[in-house]
Amino acid sequence: MAMVDSSLNNAAPGARRGRGQQSQDLVSALREPPHSPELERAVLAVLLLGEQAAAMHIVREKLTHPLTFFQRDHRFIYMVCLDLDDEARRVDATAVAERLQNISFGVAVERMRNQQALQEADQLDGMGRERLRSLYRYREEDAAGNYEESTLAAVGGFAALSEVMGSYSSSAGLGANADGIKDLYLKRQLIRRLGGIVDRSYRSPQRFNELVELASADVLALSRRAEGSQIYSVDDVVEETLTAIGERQANPDTGVQTGFRGLDERIMSLRPGGLYVLAARPGVGKTSFALSLVDNVLGAGDDHVLFFSLEVDRVDLVKKMLTGAARIDFSKIESGLLSPEETEALTAAADQLRTKKLDLMDVSDLTVQGLRSVVKRHQLEVNQRLALVVIDYLQLLSSSRPNQTEYEKVSEITRTLKVMAKELRVPIIALSQLNRDSERGGAPRPPRVSDLRGSGSVEQDADAVIFLHQENAGDDEETRHEGRKLKIIMAKNRFGPVGDSDVRFFPARQRFVEVATGEDGEVVEHQPPHVRSSQRYEQNPEDSEDLFDAPAAAPSPPPS
Repeated sequence: MAMVDSSLNNAAPGARRGRGQQSQDLVSALREPPHSPELERAVLAVLLLGEQAAAMHIVREKLTHPLTFFQRDHRFIYMVCLDLDDEARRVDATAVAERLQNISFGVAVERMRNQQALQEADQLDGMGRERLRSLYRYREEDAAGNYEESTLAAVGGFAALSEVMGSYSSSAGLGANADGIKDLYLKRQLIRRLGGIVDRSYRSPQRFNELVELASADVLALSRRAEGSQIYSVDDVVEETLTAIGERQANPDTGVQTGFRGLDERIMSLRPGGLYVLAARPGVGKTSFALSLVDNVLGAGDDHVLFFSLEVDRVDLVKKMLTGAARIDFSKIESGLLSPEETEALTAAADQLRTKKLDLMDVSDLTVQGLRSVVKRHQLEVNQRLALVVIDYLQLLSSSRPNQTEYEKVSEITRTLKVMAKELRVPIIALSQLNRDSERGGAPRPPRVSDLRGSGSVEQDADAVIFLHQENAGDDEETRHEGRKLKIIMAKNRFGPVGDSDVRFFPARQRFVEVATGEDGEVVEHQPPHVRSSQRYEQNPEDSEDLFDAPAAAPSPPPS
């Protein structure tokens, strides 16, 4: 309960009831603004524990600035959480305490006052993320001279953070708790706005209808800021749509093309903010296909690609890429038994690959939150928006909580990847395993979305699900010379049709050739747009199903 001025209690009853303004002041003094310390502590406890990778994504989508919290200390804590998240740093109690200790309390108070001033002017809630960040971003000149001057000391030290963490019960209701905090914040804003109308009703000569219109406009403006309640006129949306279409007409080559015509015709392009899942049974060639796709993206322009490999060593990844670029069998590169001509071709391919904006990260233990931090930091370092992020593969990402089920783990990963893609405006391709049920029975059937490990969450979060399916099993003479017959199956496509297309995969040279049947029944090859016809060559594939486990083959004459 808020403290009430003792003069109000000592005033005569008639005086308290005699004037409307005094009655209004009394009511205001006796009522605290709507808030819930329990909800605020529950949300902050999840953030400070740092065990749920997607926690900051979930919360900041709903609570965009510190003033959505009511308690002063909670505002300072959340302000630091936002700042750390913008720096792509892990948000937990240790990092928050360190930042609070670094910031002068006077600076923190001044920043909060600036936000309150913008709120009073009804400008804070409409701000974009970058402008909001400028209101609380930490700078070296903000440093506290000593602990006593720090914001950490002002909020009660690490003991206060520990007390907040003691409110933790479960992260299951994080989104609902954040919604509850936002609802209370909007109620406080409603009270503030309508309080202004009440004050005008006492003091202003405006007529009743004018005041009602002002009140309606204020309430409508506030309601539009509630999540999911924004209404756009079709006139505005049509104009926005025509502008987007005009930009695409003026720049028809915009968007990230995969280089596989059958795929590009269905997805049009890899959309910024899109999550694409590429899955196949073991040994079919999903890593090789992803590298081929990356090579197509890099060859088509000045794009920057980031490739995470949680299974294959970075050197082996580059060997695969050089195999295709140099037109040399993988076994020869592995064994080192290269002819002078092949050595020259390998050197030329390596020199060409060095010019590409491709960055690799091979790590065996990486959480999805850690991956997100790496991507955000890397994008800032290269000062260029990434054209594509590839993850090989999503089930190898570590969980932020050790006791999760497989479904819970994959759900957390895919949700975080989708949020990250939208936040950074970059397409993400996540390779995925299929569950064991897909391999039971006789001849392998075409995979279905339900065959994905953690299929429910993957299907929900992915914008497209793409399968590689090997039609011809075995290593007979026809398979060795014609390559593996694969189908690229578009099983889910949020922005276009589903369907499939045919490719041939020659593992020994890491070569994918898209094929179609011509009018005369002949098989026709399609080359990626950046590949010249002079670069086509005769295949001499090896039999190996897995190039990394295959024994080195004896050198063979270079292809003519």
